[in-house]
Amino acid sequence: MDIFTDDRLPDSYAICLIGHGSSDSKGVEEFLTLAQKLHKRKFCEIIESGFLEFAKPTAAEALSTCQRNGVKNIIILPGILFSGEHTQRDVPHTVGEVFRNHPEINLIYAEPLATQPKVIEACQKRIEGEEKVSTKPFSRSETLLMTVGHGSRDNAFNSEVETILSQLGEKMGFGKTLTCFAGTSPQYLEVMQEKFTPQGFRRVILLPFFLFNGVWVKRVHALADTFQRKYPDTEFLKTPCLNHHDFIIDALIQRVRESVLNK
Repeated sequence: MDIFTDDRLPDSYAICLIGHGSSDSKGVEEFLTLAQKLHKRKFCEIIESGFLEFAKPTAAEALSTCQRNGVKNIIILPGILFSGEHTQRDVPHTVGEVFRNHPEINLIYAEPLATQPKVIEACQKRIEGEEKVSTKPFSRSETLLMTVGHGSRDNAFNSEVETILSQLGEKMGFGKTLTCFAGTSPQYLEVMQEKFTPQGFRRVILLPFFLFNGVWVKRVHALADTFQRKYPDTEFLKTPCLNHHDFIIDALIQRVRESVLNK
């Protein structure tokens, strides 16, 4: 049964958006902006947000604040791309600690964003936006699209991400798409820096497949700068991360819908 009324959740529901957190203040600010933009959609009356580590409010504080105004159902919504230790261990542990003595609360877990269509659309918009910055008339067939994400311990999931991003590159008409998972090895980016070549392409676009700014995005952008110095005849463009693009808000709302309808 569809519980949505006027395209919003009933007042008995609350959403708690949980992020990993970052020591980078810009990344923290981006997450909080994401939460604000989600709230402005008026999809749910009560939307709280918090971090697993590094920043405030904490996820535990946000979860506790959800318990008000007759709320009986709390949707745990990860503001996280990849499924991993944070979504499989840290989030459930924090939720369990907060609601240990509240069996009356119905807890609903939404899935991480992963490769939802709206997430991939946001990737496309980031790429298109960076193309417009360039004054050089290189075609997409002359361009290598290089996406760098953290990756998961689940190789099947990584393969799915690689397939979908390759399909995006093909759809957009790029000469080649290369997908890398920097979190699979501590030295991955250093090795890539040594072994990567533009393979004859006149332009390379680096897309950091991350939600928010932080150490990893900075390392990907620094890698682009290193490549530019190493290969001055090739243009290297670096896109922003996904952060609070409107399509990411759409993807979060879709995850909420799925979690409620499939519970």
